Amino acid sequence: MISDTQPTSLLYQNGILERHSQNPIISPGDMPVRCSSVFNCGAVWFEDRVLLLLRVEDMARDNKFYVATSEDGIDFDICDTPIDYPLRDMEARYLENRFDMRITPLEGRFYVTHASWLGGYGSCIGTAKTKDFQKFEAVGNLSVPSNRNAVLFPEKIKGRYARLERPQDINGTGRIWVNYSPDLLYWGQGQPIVLPKTPWSSEKNGAGAVPIKTDRGWLCVYHATAKNCATENYYLGVMLLDLEHPERVIAAPRQFILQAETPYECMGQVPNVVFTNGAVVMPDGTLNIYYGAADTRICLAQVPVNDLLKYCLSEA
Repeated sequence: MISDTQPTSLLYQNGILERHSQNPIISPGDMPVRCSSVFNCGAVWFEDRVLLLLRVEDMARDNKFYVATSEDGIDFDICDTPIDYPLRDMEARYLENRFDMRITPLEGRFYVTHASWLGGYGSCIGTAKTKDFQKFEAVGNLSVPSNRNAVLFPEKIKGRYARLERPQDINGTGRIWVNYSPDLLYWGQGQPIVLPKTPWSSEKNGAGAVPIKTDRGWLCVYHATAKNCATENYYLGVMLLDLEHPERVIAAPRQFILQAETPYECMGQVPNVVFTNGAVVMPDGTLNIYYGAADTRICLAQVPVNDLLKYCLSEA
């Protein structure tokens, strides 16, 4: 658990998040296979290293997932073969693609949640578990469509498993909800996460990285979008949720914490996108936020986790 009594550094000159100077840290040309893009990676601390599950699109735009590991969280060794990930019956019949994995350490295992696109049936949530990121076991069935951006909390809340997710309406928009389960199989008692209405989140929002437990609440980095005359732009925001009732928002600043500004964020197969589904608290207390830039490459933004917590509370 992170405590807000730890000392904080000075705010960064260009805002609360600082882009790493080596961005993009992983591009298609860094992959050991030919591909069109690598982005939207799950992230976790595993065996004294940062481990990423990379979403990689080949030249047919089919998705596979590759493991990458790093001691410093910046320079990664990338496995040259994709993971062997289990299929469910519905996926075997209708699957067109899987994408955007999140990784949650929970009860001695690592749970991976992802979206499965089932053609005309829409997007469903799938879950699997692993101990070593080599063998994966499917957990339950897919959710009903249309749902995505599922993120498991790293511990039970009042005796139940909990996850953030984003049910979608027929227009493809949606908002973050929290849902509960006694066994990771059956989910219910869902409630919406009510965030401030802002111009940068007017279209939709969805869960991002796995919630971080602090002594003030669950610290969550999320994404939101807004349309302009040319594109739908993606932003990152931060919120703090109640530890025992995560449907209750303690703090949610109206300001975003990251927007697409650099050429590598603004130019790619989907322009003007910053999207995270993985963040890791490093041993020195720095939060490494790994994000997809323009749906083409992976970048890194950093902030002391305690600074982000104080910012969230002070700007709400």
